[in-house]
Amino acid sequence: MQVGRLLNGVMAFCKWVTHFAMLHLLWIGCTVLGGVVFGLAPSTAAMYAVARKHMLTEDAPLFQAFWSVYRQEFLRANGLAWLLAGIGAVWYFDLHFFRQFEGWFYSLMNYMMIMTGLIYMIMLLYILPVFVHYDMKIRGYIKQALIIGFLHPANLVLMLVVGLSSYYFFIYFPGLIPLFGLTVFAHLNMWLSLKCFDQIEETKLSETIAS
Repeated sequence: MQVGRLLNGVMAFCKWVTHFAMLHLLWIGCTVLGGVVFGLAPSTAAMYAVARKHMLTEDAPLFQAFWSVYRQEFLRANGLAWLLAGIGAVWYFDLHFFRQFEGWFYSLMNYMMIMTGLIYMIMLLYILPVFVHYDMKIRGYIKQALIIGFLHPANLVLMLVVGLSSYYFFIYFPGLIPLFGLTVFAHLNMWLSLKCFDQIEETKLSETIAS
C-alpha cells in the first residue's frame, strides 16, 4: 500500500515537472516567434490560460490550448501589454520628475507616486488571471483587477509572498530557470486568483438568492 502511494506521488511529481517544462518551452518558442516584443504578451497570456484550464479540467491538451489562446489573443494581449507599459513609463517619468523639487511639495508628490506605484503593482498581480478568466474590454480588465486586489487583501498578501518566494527560489537554484522559469509562479498566481474568483461568484449567487 505504501509503495503504491509512493509510486503515485512520484508519477504525479513527474507529470507536473513535465508540464512545467513543456509549457516553459512553448512560452519561449512563441515569444521568439512573435519577435519577442510582440510575442511576449500573447505567450504569457497563453501560459496563464493553460494554467487555468489545467486547474479546472486537468486534462486540457497543452499545445492545442496554448496555441489557440496565443493566436486568438495576440492583438488584445499586445494592446493590454502596451497600455500597461505606457502607464508604467508615465509613472516612472513622474517619479523622477518630482524628485527635482524640494520641501513639502516633494514630500507630498513622492508619497503620491509611491502609493500610485503600489496600486500599479497590485494591478499587475491580478491583470493576467483576470484577462484569461473574464471576457471584457481592456479597461474592464484593469478595473476588475484593481477591485479584486483591494477587496481581497489577504489573498494579495499571499500573492506577494508567493512572488517573493519564487524570486528567491530561482536565485538560489538558477539552473532551474531554463526548465520552469515563469511557469511555476504563473500557476500559483492563477490558483490564488481562482480562489478569489470563486468567492466573487459565491457572493453574487448568495446576493441573487437573497434578493
